[in-house]
Amino acid sequence: FSIGFASPLGSLLNCNHILNQYIFIEDSQKTIKRLEAKKLRLQSLSGYSRENAISRDATNDFLNEAITSSRLPVKAHFNVIAWSDDAGKIKDLKNLVGSAMAQMDAVAKRETDGQAQIWFAALPGNEADFPMNDTFDTFVEQSACFFNLESNYRSSVSAFGMRMGDRLSGRPVHVDISDEPMKLGITTNRNKFILGPSGSGKSFFTNHMVRSYYEQGAHVVLVDVGHSYRGLCDLVGGYYFTYSENDPIKFNPFYLSDGDVLDTEKKESIKTLLLALWKKDDEPFRRSEYVALSNALTLYYEYLGRNLDIFPCFNSFYEFLMSEYMQVLENGKVKEKDFDVGNFLYVLNPYYKGGEFDYLLNATENLDLLHERFIVFELDAIKDHSILF
Repeated sequence: FSIGFASPLGSLLNCNHILNQYIFIEDSQKTIKRLEAKKLRLQSLSGYSRENAISRDATNDFLNEAITSSRLPVKAHFNVIAWSDDAGKIKDLKNLVGSAMAQMDAVAKRETDGQAQIWFAALPGNEADFPMNDTFDTFVEQSACFFNLESNYRSSVSAFGMRMGDRLSGRPVHVDISDEPMKLGITTNRNKFILGPSGSGKSFFTNHMVRSYYEQGAHVVLVDVGHSYRGLCDLVGGYYFTYSENDPIKFNPFYLSDGDVLDTEKKESIKTLLLALWKKDDEPFRRSEYVALSNALTLYYEYLGRNLDIFPCFNSFYEFLMSEYMQVLENGKVKEKDFDVGNFLYVLNPYYKGGEFDYLLNATENLDLLHERFIVFELDAIKDHSILF
């Protein structure tokens, strides 16, 4: 697994130690002026020493990058304080820390004269007393590379979450990546983006996550390509929708379960579906067409209320449009340019009984999906189908 650049000095350094990280942000203009003066001083001394010439060029390159790339110059310092109760292990500690720094292509410098001052400055609140002569000039982007990003994981106190494992020790920990980050103000939503190459464990992790959430009472709806969740769906007894010639995917957006009503959300979802089936992706709909469909849905459900023997589905809605709603449009003197019901019926005819996709919107089973806690829509067989997908 990937680790931070400074991880050899963090959790991977197997001894008692503290990694102190300092970044001092000063007035950038004053820093530039100071370095300009330093460059001129080195320029005047470059004839006496090659080291001065090299330092002059390095300072000049630093100034050029600061100005051309709008970099923020900062002063930085990083040190490791290591200790042991056994004085005989001090030499081993030096070698251990030096080896860890070598992994970062850094050379360990053991502090002697300034030990006490650096130790005192490492106490919380004493950073302002840090000796600035022990810092180096760099840019904020480069200095951030030295931050230690790894730590020993601690279980969340949240009641909701899932069990994971510490990457270094394998110790199980309880992690909440949904509710707790919102309560702490780290995020404003529960969205997640799982990124990784093929075979890296994206589906394995998602299976574990959704099962953990399901066992804690969450409702799960998965849209998948690749049959990654068939086993989990069978395990929890959920609904698994997939397409085959003998058993194609079927829905019924017109069905209302017992106790449900045609609220605004339900009505809007049906209108959006009908418009998507009627119009092309780049073809806008007129306000009059939107109003006509809205009225048609309202009258259709009133019609169902008067005729309880009629089953709500696209077939009965289509028949309602051909009979009852045609008369409504005629009585209202709705012009064809405002709502071309003939064109609407013709374009959506493939979804009416006897049509090519007559199964799609006329399901008679698995209708009450709102109360089903685990649903998987497997789209692998139709991902290249221009109509169904």
